[in-house]
Amino acid sequence: MSISLSLAEQVRHDLTRGGALSESLPDYEERAAQVEMAELVAQALENSNHAVIEASTGTGKSLAYLLPIVRSGKVAIISTANKNLQEQLFYKDIPFVQQHIQDFRAALIKGMGNYLCLDRFDKENSDLLPFQRSPAFDRLLRFLQDTVTGGPGDDDSFNGDLDTAPFTLPGDIRARIAADSDQCAWSKCNWFGDCYVREMRQRAREAQIIVVNHTLLLLDAAMDGWLLPERDVVVIDEAHHLEEEATRAFTVTVSPGRVQSLFQQRRLKEHVDPLLFQEAGQHNVVAWDRLATIADPGFKNRALLTQPFQEGLHLAESVDSLAEEMKYRRPDGMDDKEEQLYDKLIKRARTLASDLRVAFAVQDLKSRVYYVEREGGPRGQDKGLRQLSVSAAPLSITELLQTQLFEKINTIATSATLAVGGDFGYFRRRVGVLNKVVERVLPPTFDYPNHALLYLPRGLPEPKFGADNRVYIDALAREMAQLVRASRGRAFLLFSSHKAMMDVYEQLRDMVDFPTLLQGDFSRIELIKRFRSTPNAVLLGLKSFWEGVDIAGEALSLVVIDKLPFDPPDDPVHEARVKLMKEANEDWFNNYVLPQATLRLKQGLGRLIRTKEDRGVMAILDARLYTKYYGSRVVAALPPAKKTMKIEDVERFFADEATAQK
Repeated sequence: MSISLSLAEQVRHDLTRGGALSESLPDYEERAAQVEMAELVAQALENSNHAVIEASTGTGKSLAYLLPIVRSGKVAIISTANKNLQEQLFYKDIPFVQQHIQDFRAALIKGMGNYLCLDRFDKENSDLLPFQRSPAFDRLLRFLQDTVTGGPGDDDSFNGDLDTAPFTLPGDIRARIAADSDQCAWSKCNWFGDCYVREMRQRAREAQIIVVNHTLLLLDAAMDGWLLPERDVVVIDEAHHLEEEATRAFTVTVSPGRVQSLFQQRRLKEHVDPLLFQEAGQHNVVAWDRLATIADPGFKNRALLTQPFQEGLHLAESVDSLAEEMKYRRPDGMDDKEEQLYDKLIKRARTLASDLRVAFAVQDLKSRVYYVEREGGPRGQDKGLRQLSVSAAPLSITELLQTQLFEKINTIATSATLAVGGDFGYFRRRVGVLNKVVERVLPPTFDYPNHALLYLPRGLPEPKFGADNRVYIDALAREMAQLVRASRGRAFLLFSSHKAMMDVYEQLRDMVDFPTLLQGDFSRIELIKRFRSTPNAVLLGLKSFWEGVDIAGEALSLVVIDKLPFDPPDDPVHEARVKLMKEANEDWFNNYVLPQATLRLKQGLGRLIRTKEDRGVMAILDARLYTKYYGSRVVAALPPAKKTMKIEDVERFFADEATAQK
């Protein structure tokens, strides 16, 4: 007689002794957090509840949500922060479950621009003269020929994803041959039968697990589920990014480059009145020239737009007129492909005109913030038109996510950093997860008390800004140098501002004898590669190194954070949100600013302990942990490592480590 197990009981059995994974996943007792998370996900699936789960690095979150979903038979979209994490999930974690639990179909979806367009590639190949052909392009041509003909480079796994090609293409070549929605004739294209994007979408429609990134998930939400396949559940991994990504997804941005890109389209030039086209071009130049004079972004590269900008609205009308002109001058005798591309260009022009109106009308200051941004260097450098952009960003994405996502589908949100002091209130308020929620902070997987030391020194000056910050910077550099000497390099020094990083770097390179790497000198990928391969290296980095960097072992033994990572007060979205909360008499600091900074701090410190064998020191050099009322709350939310304010304890920690290695 068989006993019917609930889904939660089934996944517990799978993960523990005697279960389906018992031989592949030993150390049952050490994986208690993973088992608990799998049970929570299973219960949420069975009861159609949302789940919000904080699970530290090392828990095995991917398996903990994949297993109950696969066992349930439900179709799931799994969304994570970026392409690297998508690929890890798809090429590593999912095959493990397919091999050890049961086979199922899975699909990886990226934006169209990541896939080779055979039509554009064929045209590029035909148009290039022999002397114009680069070695990289010829290499791609040979690779594609081999995968089709079964030559020495045959690789049946190539599915058009340019990131999976065995070599890197230069950006200019990739831009000319990658799929582009605006230039895609879809079923009218001669290559449609072999189209990599079509095949990717077909695999997704047939899959039980569909892996996307947050950008695609949020675009799908904005389009009422039209973009991605139907699903029963959505998993949001790295969910601490959700508000930021949603803000970006729902922000309207226009720029001279975007307008100029439309004006350069052959079909537009050929099918509108030349005088109308010339007039639109003049409106474009006048608008951006005028904008640069009335809303100069200055040395901070940003300026608020608080009044309707008439020249921009005139530009919107001109672009709309071009779309109308194309509609009424529609030529006869076009083939199906040309008709499709012609209609797409009209739609593209109308979309641009609409976005120009949204950005320049400045109509809804209660729900949006409007700002001008210069994407180039600081004041005094080239101020070419292409550097300017105007954005209309939502002040709150709570209602959007609540109505477009959480009220429509069962959702599992997880990350290593979602709770502040064990409370999920901040996350739930910001993203709109308000009803039918199971929430849990799982215990840490790693032995922080015995493997890590948290150094919080007293006596440092509080962070200063502007011209009078020299005393602060000098003290910061001395403290970091002392820490780096104690750790013998092997350190990440993380900064909240570019200026502080550069000021400390100028001093630090003369104070320590270890190889020093500086963000900006190389790409992020190259810096990580050099850090791993260079003994005793010290890396100075900004926001992109606070998370998503996984360096296990002795190569990284010290993480130092200069100060609490509050958003800069002049960030337009942050500033407008704070202003709105003040006007509503809300506790803007404790309910928004402080939780946001605390979660970022936890992400930064999370770079240190990545495996059960890792050891090291985490340091925060911000005196406000002692001088401000909120300092104790921040410290209470940090990993449960032993704490010290004495540099001698840090030196002893590393000395003991060196002795143990002998």
